[in-house]
Amino acid sequence: MFELLSKLAEILSSYWERFLDGRRISQDARVAEHLVHVVVALQDVCVRGDRLLALAEGLLGDGGTPEGSAEFAATLKEQVRAVDAVRSTLDESRPLLTTVDPQFYLTLAPLVDRKSGLLTRWGRQASLSAFSTTTLFFLPAGEVARLVEIGRAIGGDGSGAERAEYVAATADSIRETRSREVRDIRRAAEGRADELRGELSAARADLARAVEHCSALYEKTEAAVGNEAMARLRRRLRP
Repeated sequence: MFELLSKLAEILSSYWERFLDGRRISQDARVAEHLVHVVVALQDVCVRGDRLLALAEGLLGDGGTPEGSAEFAATLKEQVRAVDAVRSTLDESRPLLTTVDPQFYLTLAPLVDRKSGLLTRWGRQASLSAFSTTTLFFLPAGEVARLVEIGRAIGGDGSGAERAEYVAATADSIRETRSREVRDIRRAAEGRADELRGELSAARADLARAVEHCSALYEKTEAAVGNEAMARLRRRLRP
């Protein structure tokens, strides 16, 4: 799932110049508010993702402790809800952001579409198997990039016959990944446990890239709309 977060943050960051140009002051302020909401929601997912990785490392090999297993399962459930919150926040922002760039949601659809997007598919996977490597890591980076490109090329809104190729490719990729998965990381054989520690390191790198993109987007948004506007946004976002 960490490659998904990195890819989502990368796409969002790549759009900031199109959303904020410094000339449409009123619209820029509204767009900035939506972007900050998305960034805050995504940062929340990243923080929890870091905790999941730490817990997963403790579970490898000897299974960790019952308390560790319980915390991992509970944190995963929270993460599923938080990922859904990111998608919902993007849905709420869609009407405004697509008026600025009509291609925005089409670019994001392979990731965030409610019916067939990769984040939706990850959520379904998490409900099936809390401790499997498919839930923890989901798809390899190359597969995520390939599926996103297929989705972009097809276009559409995630429904109808035109999405059949993307849906089939996603299903095949998940099926292939699950055929090689460790079903329960707590019971991974010694050799696989070492392999999974390498995957944990790669996941941390993906997570770090997502955090970096979020920070860059926040800083660029602040530079575009000014410190005072961002201060007002922070006050509104504060619980």
